[in-house]
Amino acid sequence: MNTLLKLAVAVAIGVSTYYAIVRVAEEKANALAGGGTFVLDERSPAEWTAFGALRERLRQWDEPDLATTLFRLQEGGDLWVAPDLEERQSAIYVNALNVVTRIFVRRDELVARELPFPDLDVPESAQRTFATIRLAGTLVHELQHYEGLEDEAETYAREIAWYEGLRARRLERLAGEEGRWFEWAVDSAIRTATAAREKAEADGPGS
Repeated sequence: MNTLLKLAVAVAIGVSTYYAIVRVAEEKANALAGGGTFVLDERSPAEWTAFGALRERLRQWDEPDLATTLFRLQEGGDLWVAPDLEERQSAIYVNALNVVTRIFVRRDELVARELPFPDLDVPESAQRTFATIRLAGTLVHELQHYEGLEDEAETYAREIAWYEGLRARRLERLAGEEGRWFEWAVDSAIRTATAAREKAEADGPGS
């Protein structure tokens, strides 16, 4: 009986320690994402509706696999909203203490996707398409990290490849002004990611 009691106490201490580590990791992840984060689910109607709209747009763009992957990430509780994520970031992957792994998406990027170039002579629809493509591409980028890829330059290369695939598939079905502005939106996203990849290559591993 004494041995069983000692074993039970050891198990209880182990479980308590594990959950304490999880709580610390969750707090660290929250801090890295700017604080005030919350899981993306039906309890947040605006964010949930925007997430559904994003997945629907991806399906319309012949990207059902990405839409499904994002849904599974959300179902697993690893897709979170970060209201105060740095403005230069649309999303971020966080691995806290190798215990908590999450992708955080900036709330205004998900819900509003405001015009990124308010002073540029580009139709609003094209700017919003660019904002959606950029958000989707950023999530593709962070998914690479989530799945274990650490090299930042290679991650940007895969993000760019996704943009190029999207352009190739969609432009076969678009013509005229619609095709022109869709191509502009994709090319703008590619230029942004290419500049980031070049910086990552210059900075070297760990950048």
